[in-house]
Amino acid sequence: MSLPPVPKCGSSDKRNEEYDAQFSHEKYYRFLVKSGVPIIFDIGAHRGESVVFFRSIFPEANIFSFEPEPTNFQALKNVAHEHNAKPFNLALSSKNEDVVFFKQDISHLGGLIPINQKSSDSLGYAEKAKNEEISVTSLTLDSFCSQNFVQEIDLLKIDVQGHELEVLRGAGIMLQNTHCVTVEISLYDFYGQNTNALLDVEKIMAANDFALWDIAKISKNPKNLRTDWIEAVYRKNIQPE
Repeated sequence: MSLPPVPKCGSSDKRNEEYDAQFSHEKYYRFLVKSGVPIIFDIGAHRGESVVFFRSIFPEANIFSFEPEPTNFQALKNVAHEHNAKPFNLALSSKNEDVVFFKQDISHLGGLIPINQKSSDSLGYAEKAKNEEISVTSLTLDSFCSQNFVQEIDLLKIDVQGHELEVLRGAGIMLQNTHCVTVEISLYDFYGQNTNALLDVEKIMAANDFALWDIAKISKNPKNLRTDWIEAVYRKNIQPE
């Protein structure tokens, strides 16, 4: 016997349909970022995918891209040269020091946290994770901006495989001078236990006068039917005009 359909209440389905019909990434980011010449920090740039994306929306933007893994960085440099971005072979974290980076066979899964080989949420990769250790240089966002005379950031994008909280902890000064943040928040155990990750990020963002504005992406897990990670979008609390 088939189950009845999920009950509908209110007008959310209709509103979502209208949203989908009107949505475009350009409209979305131009609503978030008001400057015509924004300063964009791309932390966890991998091989330049987000450089291409942001340049397509903001042709005049100043894009700073950070990628610590050497092979990925070589690819990022080529993309950055083609798209007039500034690449940096650095990790960003909560301290200025050399740190261990864990390389993986799937390049975008590498980061400053090893993959949990006993992960119960993994769809099969974790138990064979490479976790090859290399040394990379890490700076805090505050230190980098001080050294490079960056006084404000229009859009701060953080996607660093479970290490996002440490990036925010190293940005106590610059978060006061940042207008919008997109941050990936891990809820699964792929990079260890992250049961309080959302709460911890919320505390830091609220302390710096940010409000959660959107959940732009959700990665669902077909194995356990939960959510693995979300991309949260924060904006400075804006007073109504």
